[in-house]
Amino acid sequence: MDKGSVIPTFLSYQYNLIEMDLSGNKLVGSFPSWLIHPSMKYLDISNNNLSGLLPKNIGIFLPNVTTLNFSWNSFEGNIPSSVGKMKEIMYLDLSHNNSSGELPNQLATDCDCLRYLKLSNNFLSGNIPKFCNSVNMEALFLDNNNFNGTLEDVLGNINTGLSMLHISNNSISGTIPSSIGMFSYMEVLFMGENLLEGEIPFEISNMSYLQVMDLSQNKLIGSIPTFSNMKSLRFLYLGRNDLSGSIPFGLCGSSQLKLLDLTDNKFSGKIPNWIDKLSKLRVLLLGGNKLEGDIPTQLCLLKGINIMDLSRNMFNASIPSCFQNLSFGRYDDSFGPIFEIFTPASSTTPNDDSLFNGSLNLDHISFSDVFFDDRLHLEVNFRTKHNNYFYQGNILEHMTGLDLSCNNLTGIIPSQIGDLKQIRALNLSHNYLLGPIPITFSNLTQIESLDLSYNNLSGTIPYELVQMKFLAIFNVSYNNLSGTPPSTGQFEDFDEENYRGNPSLCGPLLIRKCQGIASSQSNYNGEKETKVDIVSFYWSFTGSYITILLAFITVLCINKHWRMIWFYFITKVIRRCFPTFPKLY
Repeated sequence: MDKGSVIPTFLSYQYNLIEMDLSGNKLVGSFPSWLIHPSMKYLDISNNNLSGLLPKNIGIFLPNVTTLNFSWNSFEGNIPSSVGKMKEIMYLDLSHNNSSGELPNQLATDCDCLRYLKLSNNFLSGNIPKFCNSVNMEALFLDNNNFNGTLEDVLGNINTGLSMLHISNNSISGTIPSSIGMFSYMEVLFMGENLLEGEIPFEISNMSYLQVMDLSQNKLIGSIPTFSNMKSLRFLYLGRNDLSGSIPFGLCGSSQLKLLDLTDNKFSGKIPNWIDKLSKLRVLLLGGNKLEGDIPTQLCLLKGINIMDLSRNMFNASIPSCFQNLSFGRYDDSFGPIFEIFTPASSTTPNDDSLFNGSLNLDHISFSDVFFDDRLHLEVNFRTKHNNYFYQGNILEHMTGLDLSCNNLTGIIPSQIGDLKQIRALNLSHNYLLGPIPITFSNLTQIESLDLSYNNLSGTIPYELVQMKFLAIFNVSYNNLSGTPPSTGQFEDFDEENYRGNPSLCGPLLIRKCQGIASSQSNYNGEKETKVDIVSFYWSFTGSYITILLAFITVLCINKHWRMIWFYFITKVIRRCFPTFPKLY
């Protein structure tokens, strides 16, 4: 349909419609009540721009509907209590609208067949109603709203057979109750960005089927309990809490882990030597803790790693040269994609497989493309290009980065780092690294962000770095570098901001110009070097001097008047400088 189309009125005469799909048609206006008929079982009007209130009697008009998708529109106001009249409803998606107010209790108490409910990204508030009567409920998504209440109230009102729960980015408070262990069939649990506090109960380990757990951005304290029974766990988000202690050995039992996020906590001690047991790990985020000592060589055995963040800790040794063994995108197919297709074991499709396509990719839960396709988009927060970016989906599959910044690392930068040819972001800033920038960095042909600032690096900036064709961010500020930086290729866009704090650096793109300094750069492409030829300069100066002298003598020989003035001037000078000098006449 054309932009700004309305729902065609001829549909009002189709009294025996059972299924209707008007999704993705740029429809505008309010939702007409004449469109819905008691015979309707499947109705999808998602991904339009419909607005206004939902029909107050929608549940009465659709008593036999089993699948209803009104997501990605602009509907406002409360969700009508008449939804409780939809006795056959199994799949209900009202996400990504402007709905507000409290949820009607009838949705939880009267819709006994409800299996999938998604109300994400609205402005709903109040307590979450008791879904304990919904014995068939498998997936409940209430994230990105304004719900409050305690987690104990939430979990106490939900069927323990639930396999997916997403309540992130609300105002759920209180501690995590030990009863969470009763949800033994839970596979996906998102409770991040709430007000949860206290310790993580050890009973959580009873959730042996759990594959994804997000408790990030809360106020959790204490140590991590043993996860030895959680052998299916693949994605663990615990970042941005107040957790402390050492990284527990119990994580070793979660050998399927692909993502471990412990950033911005208070973990201390060393990175455990058993870290290589997490052989399938692809993303390791330990930044912003109090980890110390050396960086263990066992990290070099993580062959499938794509992103590693060890920044903002207290590591005080040198960078292991064995980092060249890390893949950073250079892995074989046996590792598979980071976030492969995932279908919850308990999920079944409504009547027709074409209505449900179960998969798990990356970011926090989104059903955007196919109706109720249960794709979980898990995201990774990784700092690059001076900003924190959330990488997800296919972008994350191709993102590779190593961040060792803000530590106490010493020694030289191993030349072997130049073997990480697929890496896109490398940050070694704010350390105590010495020596030159390795010429082997010219092998980092895919790199987009390179930060070496705030170290003690010396020597020149290798001209070979112009081979970094995709370099967008380059920072070597506050080192002891000297000479002239490259000024071709990507380096044409860099200026004083990229080099400040290096008094011995000069060049055409800097404030300090190289006056009287011979400038030489080895050009990798075979172009001739530009040099100041000192010998030619001396010859030119001598020739000019002789030419001026001969011209002066010629003038004196030709013009008698100027010749007499010249001799008189010479006599005066001699008399003043040498008074006792005898007269010549």
